[in-house]
Amino acid sequence: MSTDSSLPFRRRVEAGMRGRGLTLRGLCRAAGLDPSFFSKVLAGKRSPPCEEESLRRIASALGLDEAELIVAAGRIPSEWRALWDDAELFREVHGRATGAAAARRDRPAAARPAPSAAPAPRPAAPGGFSEELL
Repeated sequence: MSTDSSLPFRRRVEAGMRGRGLTLRGLCRAAGLDPSFFSKVLAGKRSPPCEEESLRRIASALGLDEAELIVAAGRIPSEWRALWDDAELFREVHGRATGAAAARRDRPAAARPAPSAAPAPRPAAPGGFSEELL
């Protein structure tokens, strides 16, 4: 079953379909997908395809960047293989992806901002639940 983690993928596919004027059947025909399966993906009931080639065909049919769509589906594109082989590159990408937390940790204490008295409240997630509960 799919979770909210497939939302970035679904949003990109739906925007691509609108941009290209494609119906579900038209996209599935162009990408070689089963319309029944893919309608469940777009409804959030199934996870995006896990096969990289299928994701590349979808991206191609929609005129989207292949690597971006693969990442949106929760996968790592094969051309990013250096992430597995180069620990320094992985740390750099991880630091950028997770924000400036690592950079702040590495700065001298005098250069760090003083902590605020109270942490800012986290925005409520969809459905009114805090992100901490999700």
